[in-house]
Amino acid sequence: MLLAEPDAPTRAGIRLVLEGAGFEICAEPLDGAAALDAALECRPAICLLAERLPGGAVAALHDIYRRLPSAKLVLLTESDDPGPLFAAVRAGACGYVRKDRDPTRLPDTLRGVLAGEAALSRLMTYVLLERWRTRERGRTLATVAGAPAVTDRELDVLELMAEGLHTSGIAARLSISDVTVRRHVASVVAKLGVEDRAGAIRALRDG
Repeated sequence: MLLAEPDAPTRAGIRLVLEGAGFEICAEPLDGAAALDAALECRPAICLLAERLPGGAVAALHDIYRRLPSAKLVLLTESDDPGPLFAAVRAGACGYVRKDRDPTRLPDTLRGVLAGEAALSRLMTYVLLERWRTRERGRTLATVAGAPAVTDRELDVLELMAEGLHTSGIAARLSISDVTVRRHVASVVAKLGVEDRAGAIRALRDG
């Protein structure tokens, strides 16, 4: 497996637990670019990336998933903030694990991931289900006469706007450019027949 954790003491502790449980750590990259290079070189069965990885953990997850879709990807986080969870899932992650949980439980969690399970707490599972419900409501957003339906990517942008992210933050989460974000926003506003971003967000929440 690949372990990308920039904090040396934390990394050493995780390594000790995982190696003691029989996991073989093939690489310990310290930033997002190095994580991609290491994944392509050693082709691990599972990659554990810290949320605060320099260069962006979500971007690294996206790049690894695109180039190595067989690898299981897990984000190692420090909070229950749902924002990184949604971004990680969009990027290809199948797990979201807190750093401060009992480290001796991590091997069983990762074995579950390798067996096809999702590594999510009950709270995060509920949050994810709520987001799915919101997305389903979004699919039925009423557009102006003659306008096509709101696309999945436009919904991604709209949901992130509803979370309070601005253009650059949305671009970083979705690994797209600021210009592309603005284009999606303009399209959503036009399709919904609202005046601005605030109106689009209200339409999502009221949908």
